[in-house]
Amino acid sequence: MAGLIAARPRVSAKAYFGAVALATALGIAAAMLLRPAFAHTVLELTGLESVPQASADSFYAQRVQPLFQAHCIGCHGSERQKGGLRLDSFAATQRGGKHGAVAVAGDIKGSSLFERITLPATDDRAMPPSGKTPMNNDEITVIRLWIASGASGTLPARAVKGAPRLVAPVTIPELNPSAVVKKRAPLAARVAQLRGRFPGIVEYESRDSADLVVNATLKHDAFGDSDLRALAPLGARIVAADLSGTAVTDAAAPLLAAMPVLRSLRLMRTKTTDATVTALAGSKTLKVLAVGKASPEALAPLRRKGVRIYEDADGG
Repeated sequence: MAGLIAARPRVSAKAYFGAVALATALGIAAAMLLRPAFAHTVLELTGLESVPQASADSFYAQRVQPLFQAHCIGCHGSERQKGGLRLDSFAATQRGGKHGAVAVAGDIKGSSLFERITLPATDDRAMPPSGKTPMNNDEITVIRLWIASGASGTLPARAVKGAPRLVAPVTIPELNPSAVVKKRAPLAARVAQLRGRFPGIVEYESRDSADLVVNATLKHDAFGDSDLRALAPLGARIVAADLSGTAVTDAAAPLLAAMPVLRSLRLMRTKTTDATVTALAGSKTLKVLAVGKASPEALAPLRRKGVRIYEDADGG
């Protein structure tokens, strides 16, 4: 009985692995046909296609990539690739997504990237999706100009005409409380004392500054020369003083002129005259002066030094 059983044909190891290799190659080829981005990746890894690079001075590097970074890589970056698309490098952008290129050189209408960023926010296909900050008109213009000029990674930024002016982002430096305390320490006790005596009049210029600003306008005639003299211990740190409408007179001129960092001074509707203006002519830091009564002759030296002068139209 055993002799009647036919022997099973055996496949050689060479034939087996050849079949596996063929099946793998066919699978990769099919994937490359169906997924253009994957095709570019394979060709780059095998050395059959060079990896696209962007130059540092290119319009792409300076204007386009920062927009992708701000608006797109949350969904199209290294950790997540919706639609098989990555926008975190020039090479990835050139590969496109599972449906092919998203930025077609010179073809704005044929570029799905531009179409998607210009869709209404209510459209499910809009990029970025609802709930995330969309690109503004200037940013959309940058993308349009980039595609229209060839979607290049090497075209210099200066070669693209009509781009909106680049506005530097506003950054708020992180506050270092200990450094602020250290800067304010030499006058901290005196500042606290005088702020208690003159509530609302003496303030720090900013949250991280040791410089001071004096604004006595709300005190009106209740603030005069003696009050200003009381603030003399703080004079070395006063950068701006608004004494408009107060009872300050020319008697305060020496004190004001001696403030070494004073940049802005307002004396409208006070009892100061040319004597105070003349005393201020020696200031090396004053940039802005607002006065009531002052003659052109008294103001001339300050004007020659570039001080901006504002005069009360009523002369008061």
